[in-house]
Amino acid sequence: KDIGDRRNDDGSRGWVNSTPECGVLETFPPDDKFHHEHNRSCSLGEKMEWFCWPEGCKLWRGAEAPTHLDMNLKRFSASSPPTMASSIAAFDACLNCTTSFTWFVMTSNTAEHGFRTKKTYGAVIRFYAPAPPGVDPTQDDYAQGSNSISTSNTINNSTMDNSSKLRKHHHHETVNTKRLWIPLAICMTSSLPIIGILEAMLLRLCEKLASRANSSPLNQSTVNSIIQSDIANLIVNYPAPIPGIINCSIPFLSGDGDRLLVTLPPYNGLPPLPHGASVTSVCRLLSAEGLTVLLAAVLTENKILVHSADVANLSMVAEVITALIYPFHWQLPYIPVLPEQLLEYVEAPLSYFVGVPSCNMKWIDKSVLSDVVVIDLDNGLSTPDYFDGRRGVRTTRMPTQLPASVANNIQKAVFRLLREEEEVEEQFGTF
Repeated sequence: KDIGDRRNDDGSRGWVNSTPECGVLETFPPDDKFHHEHNRSCSLGEKMEWFCWPEGCKLWRGAEAPTHLDMNLKRFSASSPPTMASSIAAFDACLNCTTSFTWFVMTSNTAEHGFRTKKTYGAVIRFYAPAPPGVDPTQDDYAQGSNSISTSNTINNSTMDNSSKLRKHHHHETVNTKRLWIPLAICMTSSLPIIGILEAMLLRLCEKLASRANSSPLNQSTVNSIIQSDIANLIVNYPAPIPGIINCSIPFLSGDGDRLLVTLPPYNGLPPLPHGASVTSVCRLLSAEGLTVLLAAVLTENKILVHSADVANLSMVAEVITALIYPFHWQLPYIPVLPEQLLEYVEAPLSYFVGVPSCNMKWIDKSVLSDVVVIDLDNGLSTPDYFDGRRGVRTTRMPTQLPASVANNIQKAVFRLLREEEEVEEQFGTF
């Protein structure tokens, strides 16, 4: 919506020192009326764009779009499908930039839904694209200079001496380094816990866009015909599965070919999990010690904050941990991915379960975390950020320990699960 204040932008390569505002460019269906007309009770959550970019919206300037190293983001979640690498490569080629996947969970318990916790799941592909003309006047000036250079090179290439070529080449490099890149995202949401299905749909979308871009230029009408017709077909013609009774298979950008199977567990059964390998992935992230501490924190209803450089890990850990406490349910505030704009929620007086991108931890006063159970998913419980270096005392809260017998059983179960997983990988390879 707004590229923000760029007074300190000197045009050099790197992140622009600005405060841009993000917004939703287009939605489909365009409003909730479409759902109501087809007897569906769902709506797009407010400020969805914040959850697509929880680290905050940033601008990049340079000859090329930022890489995943520049963004300090992992491109694959801990349980990404094995085919994701080839799909991301195709989408990278389509957009000529680095892409990244993540997902989130939004919760609400309004009177509209009988004060029951209602979750909305979202899968997101994120990338950077050149700013359109008119957004950055400085870039437009440089782009105009670039065009004149290109024309001049074409006309006078045969008569240009070496010194002139060198000067123009240097100026052309200066022009390219001024290009402004803005963040964009494609997000698919559902009220059903089918992150794996949403992820697969995004992958098919990537492949379809990449294949169309290779054969002919993409325009708005082409994109609409590719995406909106198939989404409308799903909404209108395919009912949701009945939990534990009836499953359904849906086509998406595949004609009558490979369909996606949607299943839901029964209402009184075990809670659904994000991915088939999510429990193993969480055990690898937390280890037996971290899993025991986090389960103890949830069961004793502490304030809980988990953080990771990989945003996808936040929702995965939160969903798995709250599922493992079955038949108990976490009834307190639950925001697995807390956007930068909502960081003040960490100061709430009541217990909560939130996840924060590690890059946003610098905005949280450490004194606020004195009564919060803080777990670094990337470095474990021993990270020095939460200890008083002079006294070796942990500055954040530790929950009441679980009984020794329970902790020992958890440790044995984690060890057995990881060992069996390694044996399967050794025997059959990584799928």
